[in-house]
Amino acid sequence: MKSPALLWPRLRSVSRMTAPQQPENTYKVGDRVEHDTHGAGTVIEASKHGAVVLFDRGNRGNFRTGPHLRPSDTPVPRGHDAAECIIRLKRLQKRYGGEIHKTSPVGGHASIYRATVDGEQVTIGIGDDGEPYTYTIKGGRKPLAEPAELVWVNPAHWHGEQIPVRQWYVPDMIPMRQVTLLTGDGGVGKSLLAAQIGAAGAMCVETLGLEPWGGKVIYLGAEDEADEFHRRLADIAKALGGDLSDLHLFRLLPAADMDALLSAPDKHGVMQPTALWLDFADFAESYEPKLIILDTSADLFGGDEIKRSQVRQFISMLRKLAIKINCAIVLLSHPSVAGMQTGTGTSGSTAWSNSVRARLYLTADKDDDNLRTLKGMKANYAAKGGELKLRWQEGAFVLDDGKPSPAAGLLAGAADKVFLRLLSAINGSGQNVSPNRSSSYAPTVMAKRPDRDGVSKKALEEAMHRSLAAGTAAVITEGSPSRQRQRLVVVADEVKQGRAALLPTVPSNGLPTPSNGAAHTPPITPVGVGNARPLEDGRQYQANNDNSEPAREAA
Repeated sequence: MKSPALLWPRLRSVSRMTAPQQPENTYKVGDRVEHDTHGAGTVIEASKHGAVVLFDRGNRGNFRTGPHLRPSDTPVPRGHDAAECIIRLKRLQKRYGGEIHKTSPVGGHASIYRATVDGEQVTIGIGDDGEPYTYTIKGGRKPLAEPAELVWVNPAHWHGEQIPVRQWYVPDMIPMRQVTLLTGDGGVGKSLLAAQIGAAGAMCVETLGLEPWGGKVIYLGAEDEADEFHRRLADIAKALGGDLSDLHLFRLLPAADMDALLSAPDKHGVMQPTALWLDFADFAESYEPKLIILDTSADLFGGDEIKRSQVRQFISMLRKLAIKINCAIVLLSHPSVAGMQTGTGTSGSTAWSNSVRARLYLTADKDDDNLRTLKGMKANYAAKGGELKLRWQEGAFVLDDGKPSPAAGLLAGAADKVFLRLLSAINGSGQNVSPNRSSSYAPTVMAKRPDRDGVSKKALEEAMHRSLAAGTAAVITEGSPSRQRQRLVVVADEVKQGRAALLPTVPSNGLPTPSNGAAHTPPITPVGVGNARPLEDGRQYQANNDNSEPAREAA
């Protein structure tokens, strides 16, 4: 009997002779094939005798060629480009680690096993909609943000092409495809101003001397209820020459009664969009507005404004939407205490101002409750420092022409009377007050008196300037040439006391000088007293040509 070792070559030869011959694979990567059980799919790997197929229904199989597969003319579903899938997964692998497997139990595409996202081990795949996701048995599928692909530009290729014109929602104030920050103290009227500009755009009309881009507008208001917006927009539409029916291009989302956060940090401090933002962005993409107004950052930003990275991530999220749908976004915000004190209007972090390309600051006047000033604090694409004077009037803003309103005129007249009364009383008590800033500065002294009828120091200061300009008050200079001093007087009191000679004179050079020390200069008479009349150049006194004693007595 022969040993088994001697039989081995013969058995190997018999095995070689009886093994069936496999046909060569006729498919290559990218070919569309069909299987009787699994349906249509795409070849993602090919060898001499077999192929790995990515089926459209998410199953995979390693099939040898033969009766199992046959050619298919069905189109490739969206997101099933195998080569592109592998490229995208490799980019995700660089960020999250793990191993790429060309077969996956979760269906769809090749997947990354044992990747780490937010400290959790997950499987990363690309869904049938072409969007990446993470998968765990416990948590199921969750969307995953995909890093943007770098797009390199060679500026030399722009040579000879027409330079694109920069687009503005409001020329030189609110740029398109960017985020503009509108800051202002609480109650100053930020929401009203933003709504008025947006309503003018929706109605395709001008407002406040501005020409907004006519088109659709979206307003997300997190501070007011629908009823308040109803009243506000009714006043605005009326001020713009229309009514609420003209706001058919305006879409409002009142969010005072809901959690209005658009973005919040995850456990690693990275800002993530909320469900509200995803829904909001979906609507904006379908509605295609030219302006989006977000009111205000305190309600919409869920991060720490002191952390610059979180602020910049939030602004970046807004900017991406502005670029994607070609619109302008105006974000309303409150300034910090330091921002109000310095007059810059900045918030708690400079990242707010640094992250946007335009910033506006709305301030209120200290003495006129209805007056506002809108300043351009930052403008990367236009001149900085422009400002508008606005006045609140019947529920909307109008341009202020510098002329006092009837109410302001009445207040100014009352302040003038108080100033002259106080000045007369002070001089009657033997105290002297000065028009110059010092310890005896007239408005400062008057502001400390209990009989000032509540008139503020600033209002008294303005009344002093008006009285001097009108000639009802004057500055006289007394004392020797070496120790002269000036004091304010009421002109009518000086005339009544026979001291008109001490009032200012008008020499040949047109500049008022004291009459004492210039005996040859004839005295002057205040306007409205005797035969005095105002000069054509606006000076308030006319020299009396008759220097006789009777003329003085008549004066």
